[in-house]
Amino acid sequence: MGEFIVSLSTEIAQFLQAGTRLVETLYAIHDLDDDAEFTDSWDTDAVAAEFGALGDRLSQVSAANAESLTQPDRSKNVRDACEVIIKNILCRFDILKQLNEHKLPHIARNFRELWPREDVDALEERLKSIIATIESEAEYLPSTQSKKLVATREALDALDITKDHRDQDEPDTQHEDGKLSARKNAMSLFGKNPGQKKSILEDEKTYTKETLFSDQEMILRDFLLESLKFGSMTDREDSVAVAHDGTFDWILAADGSGDHNSSSVQESLVSWLSSGNNDGIFWVSGKPGSGKSTLMRFLMSHPTTKKFLATWAGEEPLITAGFYFWISGTLEQRSQTGLMRHLLVQLLDQESHLVPVVFPARWKHLRRLTTRERIKATVAWDLKELKDALRWFMQHTAGEAKVCLFIDGLDEFAGNHEDVISFLQELVSSFTHLKLCLSSRPLPVFREAFGKNPKLELHDCTRQDMLDYSRDHLSANLDIQSLFSKDPEKASQLIVDIVDRADGVFLWAALAVQSLLRRSHLDFTQLHESLFQHPTDIDDLFTFFIFEQATTDQTTTISRIFQLLNAREDACNATGQEEAITMQLWELALADQVKASELSIPEDVQQASDEQIQQICSLTTNRFTNECAGLIVTHRPSPSTIRVHHATTPSPAQLLAQRKVTYVHRTVKDYLSRPEIWTRLTHPLKDTFDPHHSLLASHILQLKHPLDPFTRHRQIDEWWPAIPLAFTHARLSPSPEPELLLIPAYDTALCQHWSFRATAEADHWAKALFSTYEMRKRAAFEQPLLSLAAKFGLARLIRERIRDGTLRPLPAADPVPIPPPKNPAKQHTPQDEDKPDADGDDLTPEPKRIIRDLLEAGIDPNQPYINLQGRTRTPWIDVLEGLREAERRRWLRYYDVDPQGMGRVAEIVRLFVEFGADVNAVVPADRWDPEASAVDVVGSVWRGLAAWEFGALRGMLVGRGGVGVRERVEGVFFRVFGG
Repeated sequence: MGEFIVSLSTEIAQFLQAGTRLVETLYAIHDLDDDAEFTDSWDTDAVAAEFGALGDRLSQVSAANAESLTQPDRSKNVRDACEVIIKNILCRFDILKQLNEHKLPHIARNFRELWPREDVDALEERLKSIIATIESEAEYLPSTQSKKLVATREALDALDITKDHRDQDEPDTQHEDGKLSARKNAMSLFGKNPGQKKSILEDEKTYTKETLFSDQEMILRDFLLESLKFGSMTDREDSVAVAHDGTFDWILAADGSGDHNSSSVQESLVSWLSSGNNDGIFWVSGKPGSGKSTLMRFLMSHPTTKKFLATWAGEEPLITAGFYFWISGTLEQRSQTGLMRHLLVQLLDQESHLVPVVFPARWKHLRRLTTRERIKATVAWDLKELKDALRWFMQHTAGEAKVCLFIDGLDEFAGNHEDVISFLQELVSSFTHLKLCLSSRPLPVFREAFGKNPKLELHDCTRQDMLDYSRDHLSANLDIQSLFSKDPEKASQLIVDIVDRADGVFLWAALAVQSLLRRSHLDFTQLHESLFQHPTDIDDLFTFFIFEQATTDQTTTISRIFQLLNAREDACNATGQEEAITMQLWELALADQVKASELSIPEDVQQASDEQIQQICSLTTNRFTNECAGLIVTHRPSPSTIRVHHATTPSPAQLLAQRKVTYVHRTVKDYLSRPEIWTRLTHPLKDTFDPHHSLLASHILQLKHPLDPFTRHRQIDEWWPAIPLAFTHARLSPSPEPELLLIPAYDTALCQHWSFRATAEADHWAKALFSTYEMRKRAAFEQPLLSLAAKFGLARLIRERIRDGTLRPLPAADPVPIPPPKNPAKQHTPQDEDKPDADGDDLTPEPKRIIRDLLEAGIDPNQPYINLQGRTRTPWIDVLEGLREAERRRWLRYYDVDPQGMGRVAEIVRLFVEFGADVNAVVPADRWDPEASAVDVVGSVWRGLAAWEFGALRGMLVGRGGVGVRERVEGVFFRVFGG
């Protein structure tokens, strides 16, 4: 890859420099007065020619190096991104050129219509993103190119435009509102007409601890608090190991006791907790695996911590809250949004009267809604609103209480570390009644930010804790206890050697102790030899456990389990169900039992017995301890997530089945994420194991062997978390078997749980997943399961049902003569099932391929049908309506370099046009948009986003006789500026 980066570096550097100059010029024009001229100092033809030449050179260099690339990599992604951006820029210049052709005045106001500020902001961000990607490969760049890259980045940073001119944290609801506000009689964000008089509900009301909330206000307050919560909110805290007996007690000992060589650290922490005459931030730093999260959990839950903080608080109430960042967790667990939501939930639970105070706009909005509207209301929290809410909370508790927040794992925040640092520093400097106890690895960014604050470096303070932990755990084993009693001196030396080799990393000591426990039959000499075989570097220790000491069979078992965990994460990322990434032990244990060649699915449903659960789960947990060397662990779930059927107490076996499976520490996942390690791990099972097949089979077996007593019902929500995962595992599997065999088996199993009110055809469970009950009951579903399969992109299953005649085109009630496509797609044969098209379009198993298959089978894109809202539509009108909505709601992005983004949408539209979609079809007006033709809709995306693909599609529509409704009425100005 290095050679490719070097060969591309000149062209990319020139492109980035040209892009930076363009951004600077565009911002300058946007800052002009509305009527100012801009053409005198800017030769747009020359700039467009420059980008055209850059695009040509970039393509030539890429083509010359194409043969040396054996697989996609980041260098190819950089080149593709640059070429897409250049095409978008040239498209924008082409639109701008129409100013000259139609003799429209070259004033800033007109220019801003054609090249909006959002476009310029997005271009700047794309350029910065490319620079960041290349900087990660800077070792391959010649020094001259590296210097140019740095200079270009600094030039973009110097513009400092995004901070001054746009707010990245605007909530999504404002996107829609921006459209609404320009329309007559449009409802405002708060649900009333702009000219409507204030209602009595809008009168200002002061909320204090003494305020008596009405029943309605209590419902609203609880609703907002619930909306702040998220499913994985306590997962990380639950998974953090509880400190071993006596561990960390020294750190809060008021008398300075304990042999830790850390009296100054202890004194510093105790002083910080109990005094108001010091810095507002205390920093816990430590090497990876040194026990920072365990210490933070200890501090947050220990009553002595509260006692010292109460001394600081004096007569005022004490409010505490905490958060654990977790890079391996859900988006909320590794984001500032999750941090704010979790902190606010805890803070407002203690000061619930402040809910209307910290969310004033939300509160007013909800109070204005009718009961019916409120029932349907949802809340999408954005970062700006949450940050403002936290500031409001601090402002209204100043002088009334003292607040201490514990935030663990700042290095596991997935965004820019400087962003979260600056916010926390600004918060603590603004409010003297606030303390922050923070933990992170000693990365330079944190050392620079917190190095002068009170702190402790944990890896230098926990020697005695590790000695105690090692002695207690080894002595708990009867064989080793007997050995220790025979020679206490050798026992002490073994324990000292463990701690010396750990070098402050508690995780290393814990894993080494577990390793020795698995060899409890050895004598002192053999235990010492075994200990010194363990590498002292933590990553090398993982390599030793997984690859070097393990037998071939053990490595195979390890590979299976790690691949199952990774496949579950892939499926959750695909469905957006990040809260489901952490599997239950029962789910993983059943998947671990599955062997594709011997899979046996029972016919009947029968509740799993405690004996069966215990046997299967114990086998898997033993593998975690032995084959996986303790790198995989289980922890109890949050009490709120434990399923209890009909309020009965779950048995010990059921509680075991519901335990959560996770890595023992973040460093394990970091290690496995290295490409060379993952390749080495998966190689033994490369062609013989499909984790997605096993996980889908597990979903079937969970239905066949439920943990709860088996009763049929219609509560689809109970199965919903599993349904998208099951269908996604089928789609992600490289084999056709999960789609063609296991999805029908999953359907059969779920049908056994479904309480039918009519025939299976008329009352299938899949029908319950579409829209509301009122709409579903009057809709005719021919194939609800296949409709769901299409939603999840199961192209192989759809194609098979086309072949066996299950899916057939309906006869047109009133056929409309449509000219045949100019380039009809070739018909597929069975041998082409998993091959790309002959013309080079690799329509992979997802919506594009399903659409192609259905259109080739004779499905008419103009076939009328009655949709769930009772309106007559056609598939083609649905596509146009969806495209119009995507543009309005800003789901389509400027300079979209994602292959699954703008390009995929354009390809779907192209398929419909090629297979005879009505080029003069009209999308009806709705509450947001006026009536528009196909040319209008496609042309709007082309103009608004400078999407060159849609410029070509508009030309295709016009070439086939398509006419824009609004273009026909409004003429040249609309063709240039749009609506």
